[in-house]
Amino acid sequence: MCCIIMGNKQLIQSFILLTIFVQSMATSEKIWNCWPEGHVIVYITNELPPYSPPLYVRCQSKDDDLGNRTLTKNQEFKFRFCPNFRTLFFCHAWWNGKSLAFDVYRWKWCHECDWRVHSDGIYQVQDYVNFVKIYDW
Repeated sequence: MCCIIMGNKQLIQSFILLTIFVQSMATSEKIWNCWPEGHVIVYITNELPPYSPPLYVRCQSKDDDLGNRTLTKNQEFKFRFCPNFRTLFFCHAWWNGKSLAFDVYRWKWCHECDWRVHSDGIYQVQDYVNFVKIYDW
């Protein structure tokens, strides 16, 4: 009986170790799916004037529709994905009677695409410091 119990205990330990191994491989596979480029992160931030109407945004690619978002002052919408040479993400923004559809990512544009919405247009953060107006309303 001692040997049978010890055998069952080892079997349970082996099963637990196998489960942990499979979980870690599944996690690392998600990382390797983005090889060699790595993930891209897109930020859309509402920097409209205080007390103005909310910003409505809908972002999508050919394969993924990220749905409608409502952003209040200083609120951000962030998403990440694994790019390939065909990847294009675009967003449609609505604010205060204005509407604009614009590209937020094309192949190798950026790894962190940081967009800021202002009352006069949409800006892209370049070099983590400089804001450049890319789109007019």
